[in-house]
Amino acid sequence: MLSRPAGKLSRSSSRNPPANAPDDKEELSSSDMVVNHITAGVLAGRYVPGQRLVEADLTHALRVSRGPVREAFRRLDALGLLSRTMHRGACVRTLSRAEAVDLMIASEGINSLMARLAATAVKARRGGRQLAALERELCPYRDREYDLTSAPLQRQRFYDILMAMTGNTQLPSVFPTMRIHLLRLQTQSYRNVDDRRSDVDDFAAVARAVLAGDGRTAEKASAVHHRQIQRALLRMPDEAFPGLDGP
Repeated sequence: MLSRPAGKLSRSSSRNPPANAPDDKEELSSSDMVVNHITAGVLAGRYVPGQRLVEADLTHALRVSRGPVREAFRRLDALGLLSRTMHRGACVRTLSRAEAVDLMIASEGINSLMARLAATAVKARRGGRQLAALERELCPYRDREYDLTSAPLQRQRFYDILMAMTGNTQLPSVFPTMRIHLLRLQTQSYRNVDDRRSDVDDFAAVARAVLAGDGRTAEKASAVHHRQIQRALLRMPDEAFPGLDGP
């Protein structure tokens, strides 16, 4: 799975900037501001699975009324990022084990396609200087230079780079960035050293194949990574997948 050198912003973060970003504030509706604030908070790890979101806190922090906050909650609930219950209000979504495995199965095809298209672009030399810059960003992953545990945003940056290399305009809208990030936050403490080392090796294998322009190998390496994650999810204890009323 499911980021970037220090100082870089992911495509997801740039699409959903913090609510206090001065250049965008006047262009956003109040509910957009709340949505962006929450999604940016999830990406940064300030909001984690199972955490309750308090309307009053958000209205005070963002200087908006309760209406936009409730509208934002409805939108994020529809996207599967929040859960709303009668007794606890809105909470950051916690996935069940079955949902987590289903998410990895569903995203496997998208990630494999993305790896193959990125490798095809490299082989065809499509994208000029932009492609060359993205290839340079991918080299540290190939060379295993990143600690993906201590700098989790580098994980997302990896997929951002591949997505940009494909040149496909529809991938950003179908790639389940936020749900994968939620799953990572929920389960990261249950992954052992071997799991984390395997992630680095898997990213290196995908990057190596993409940079070599080998679409078939890139696609296969991506699929192998996803299946390893699925097996890891099945091995985790039940407490890794608590219900809203669980611990």
